[in-house]
Amino acid sequence: MRALILFILLLSVSCANPPYSGIDAPSSSKPATDSELITYIDQRLEDEYYWLDEVNQKRSLFNRRLPWDEYLPNALSKLTTNEDDGYYNNNGQRGYYSYIRELSSTTRAEVKGLGIVLHYTILIMDRENNRYGFIIDAVYPDSPAAIAGLKRGDVITMIDGKYLDNSNHVAMFNGIVLNTISSMNIEYLRRSEGGEPYTATIDEGFYYENPVVYSEVIEPSGYDKKIGYLVYNGFESEFDEELLAVLTEFASEGVGELILDLRCNGGGAVNSAIKLCSAIVPNSYEGELLCVAKRNKKNSKMPESSEFRLEHTGQLLNLNRLTVICSENSASASELVIMGLRGLDFPVRLIGQTTEGKNCGMDVTRKRIKGKEYEYAPITFMCFNAKGFGDWGEGIVPDVDLTVDNEFGVSDDYYPLPYSDWGDAHYDIALAVALADITGSGISQSTRSATSSDIAIATTLERPWVGIRLYSEE
Repeated sequence: MRALILFILLLSVSCANPPYSGIDAPSSSKPATDSELITYIDQRLEDEYYWLDEVNQKRSLFNRRLPWDEYLPNALSKLTTNEDDGYYNNNGQRGYYSYIRELSSTTRAEVKGLGIVLHYTILIMDRENNRYGFIIDAVYPDSPAAIAGLKRGDVITMIDGKYLDNSNHVAMFNGIVLNTISSMNIEYLRRSEGGEPYTATIDEGFYYENPVVYSEVIEPSGYDKKIGYLVYNGFESEFDEELLAVLTEFASEGVGELILDLRCNGGGAVNSAIKLCSAIVPNSYEGELLCVAKRNKKNSKMPESSEFRLEHTGQLLNLNRLTVICSENSASASELVIMGLRGLDFPVRLIGQTTEGKNCGMDVTRKRIKGKEYEYAPITFMCFNAKGFGDWGEGIVPDVDLTVDNEFGVSDDYYPLPYSDWGDAHYDIALAVALADITGSGISQSTRSATSSDIAIATTLERPWVGIRLYSEE
């Protein structure tokens, strides 16, 4: 696997160490892996969790007889001061940003599956017959789904000859999202082409979850600058070369404006955010402070604060402003880019919807136990920009809100549901408004009518979250 940039020292937690002092060991009847992982979880919660004071007060309430993969959320649920660590889904159930997971043996996020990212809102296609539809949010480049011709905005209505309905949609949805379906025959609609049905057969295969899902250079008529358009769906260090390659190509083509589409970007690695911002701004910003990570004063493993500065600026785009497309799904490192640059008085214009509001992050470590590798990321810090501002926990309000009436005369009650593929400025009102905002042009009447106002929503399932991550590496 590519070496990750070191931001913090690796916590030395040997598998041979005795149970962490002050922590009750799990029942001896539990598997050894559970015992070691629960000790690992407890160790970092006591030493580093941002709300470690309450952890140390209430650790006697933690149920150490649970399996390791149930233990962390159960322990966090006993706390009351950690409201910023998580969210509530539509059913009022609490989820947490902190996580521990087993890592796969593959590298560079190579996975075996179909390559489809589904939007978490389910459509009602036929209310009388109770038929549903899955909206495709993105298709990974070179994945089986891409090879089969699927695109963002397509709506899946049938799988293996069965309509999606309230009896099967959850299992089908999870099968696609979790890559447990090895093959499927589907019927789908492309709304931007009149809703005519298409069919496709998709067989699982290996592909990379490359977050750089789309890029192009746009040359608007009557505007004197080329505009780079980049869709970036996750700050993943393993794909920094792909990110910088696109920005390098933009620079070689003389791009003078940039639209950064983060509407599907839930966050990721701070080092990737630093590289992205550094590639955008002029060299006058070299060494400027983008953000500060502030930890609990009683954190015994990490310094109370860590600073992250821009470096190698002015070598690529040399822009004087940035336009960002955002949504409620834009979180964590996406918000850090926006607020970090604004903290340096670099103009950032937001088009879309109020963002998620996640200004906390994780120091991430990895540990090998019984031949398997685990990644553990408890919330350990809050993030602040150069002006000392970090209060975006309620989300960042856009300059142009596409969910309400605005100066461009376009809005969509169901934004950011996709209507068409990336780069389609005719049917994508976010891209159309971003281009109009930059160039000072208007929005066509046909684009004004290309919204999702005619759809019906069945339900919205739980969304995954990433978080601001600072990596350690063995």
